[in-house]
Amino acid sequence: MSSIPGFWQQIRQDNRDWSVASNRLGSIGQAKFLFPQGGGPRYAYTTFADLKPNLRSRDVIILGGVLREQAVAPTGVYDVTMVGAANIPRQATDGGVPTGGGATWMPPATGAVASTPLLEIVRQGWKIYGIAFNPHTSSAGIRLTTSGGLNEAGQTEIAGCTFLGGGSGQIGVEDNGGSGFVVIDGNIFKLLTGTAVLGLNTSNAVPLSWRIQHNDFSQNTNDIKMSLNDANIQWNAHHTPGSGATNKVVSTIAVAGQGARNIVANNQFNNAIAAIIAGSGYSGSATDQWGPNQGTDNVKYGFV
Repeated sequence: MSSIPGFWQQIRQDNRDWSVASNRLGSIGQAKFLFPQGGGPRYAYTTFADLKPNLRSRDVIILGGVLREQAVAPTGVYDVTMVGAANIPRQATDGGVPTGGGATWMPPATGAVASTPLLEIVRQGWKIYGIAFNPHTSSAGIRLTTSGGLNEAGQTEIAGCTFLGGGSGQIGVEDNGGSGFVVIDGNIFKLLTGTAVLGLNTSNAVPLSWRIQHNDFSQNTNDIKMSLNDANIQWNAHHTPGSGATNKVVSTIAVAGQGARNIVANNQFNNAIAAIIAGSGYSGSATDQWGPNQGTDNVKYGFV
């Protein structure tokens, strides 16, 4: 669960409306139920495509079961919270067949398109919590797209989710264009043969003031690989050691000449501290602050 208190942290349901616990702001937003295999309330949707035209700012989406779509969030809709109706986010299928329970998002069983995310967010203030994403080939679980003006997916929070690979070139969270003030908190990224947290491009801006914290990275080709300004990368566990100049445990300067003033501290790395060096799975700006971080020799230090 996110350690950052948010607008929806204390809410209660009253019929189909969700209210702030103090009730001083009255009734704000509606609960939209998304149950692809059925079993939800009688007014639940079975596809994101059907739900999308009815979504409004400040709504809450409750996902139960296994959703198999590649979708783009609506434009002009802000501050949506999407919550998995599951105790633990998991891949709730057996050979692709839903087993019951869970809150899982996967590509379509047929006709899935490579390099297309499961969910593309194009407006500010979305929060995604407690869902398992298993993206398609060379595709992201979640893509944040920013292209200027109102087309800006910043201020997004992704917390308590699981991003699972097992295929080819899969990506966890992908930034497209340079979204700002994003929080990636308390997630599991595992077996992603692309990159867990990737900067696809910086066509609009270098991503600013990201917080990547309390995450567990395991058996990914790359863990964090993006240009960042003023980011905090802290309290993460990186299980796979870095080696070589291409694959990255952490890189804050994925594009040459971009990235500055980041703090990379209090992380656990599966390399001896002396091996946490540029050209061996790690790269950062001379203006970054690296350390203290803990290596396999239990020494706390930083590089750069």
